[in-house]
Amino acid sequence: MSRQRTIVVLLLIGLTGSVAHAIRARGSKAPVQLAALPFQLSAWAGEDAPPLDNETERLLGADAYLDRSYSGASGTPVDLYIAYYSRQQPGASIHSPLHCLPGTGWEPIEIATIPVTQPGGASGDVRRMLVRKNGDRAIVLYWYAVHGRVLASETLSKIWLLHDSLTLQRSDAALVRIVVPVDGTAVDAAQHEGLAFAHEVLPYLPQLWS
Repeated sequence: MSRQRTIVVLLLIGLTGSVAHAIRARGSKAPVQLAALPFQLSAWAGEDAPPLDNETERLLGADAYLDRSYSGASGTPVDLYIAYYSRQQPGASIHSPLHCLPGTGWEPIEIATIPVTQPGGASGDVRRMLVRKNGDRAIVLYWYAVHGRVLASETLSKIWLLHDSLTLQRSDAALVRIVVPVDGTAVDAAQHEGLAFAHEVLPYLPQLWS
């Protein structure tokens, strides 16, 4: 190997080590405060769901999670689930609802992407699914929160995470999922309720993690 090539290789190894060290340092900071999300969000009042069992928590691999049920003026329950990962790594990364929900018996009937406007005017995308299990149906809205971005695509979230791990030395991210049961044929009403609730939640998310 030539001397110049050896120098380049050593520089690359050093850069990789520096990035990895910075990511580890980022992940070692104080845990996020998901529980700081208010129980009262405009017209919705919430209560915590029972904690997950140890085995489910182990499989989840999240550094922090929140599982709550909210009820608004319509009386329709809205389930909110947030899983935060301080570092993306094998065995501890975000689980896509596209893979997890079928594993629990929920079959996707329709899958679409809906544009949303974040606080401050930035644009984002939310994944919308109509799912069914036995005779029940529900609207599922979810997105990946990656350093101020609202992303529906798992692939795009991974691309941005790779970008940010190199430029910002950050690989933390969160999954935000909202589930609204469909009453009879009122699919549009369930979607409207879910999106209205999502817009109430969005302003609080940056306060829950740095």
